[in-house]
Amino acid sequence: MKTTFKIMEIINICALTFLLAGAYGITITGALQVLAAFLFLILFPKNKFIYIYFSLVIFFFLIWDGEFTWLFLLPVALIFFLTFIIYNQKKKL
Repeated sequence: MKTTFKIMEIINICALTFLLAGAYGITITGALQVLAAFLFLILFPKNKFIYIYFSLVIFFFLIWDGEFTWLFLLPVALIFFLTFIIYNQKKKL
């Protein structure tokens, strides 16, 4: 479990570094963070925050019209929300 948690942390850190690439980096960041979220879900299926995270991800893709508008604040917020979820859980280990 600790190895998987460490892998999840590394994926999240890599995802955060792709933010430096701007709009294209958000796509890579999002993909890596969803991967980290799936690993988190496997390790901690009773964590309520991860279900909120996935609900917001699905909500974003349901209402996104393909343009870069104010709606892109949601993925940016999701980046930090998942980071909060991961490191908050780490404190409990």
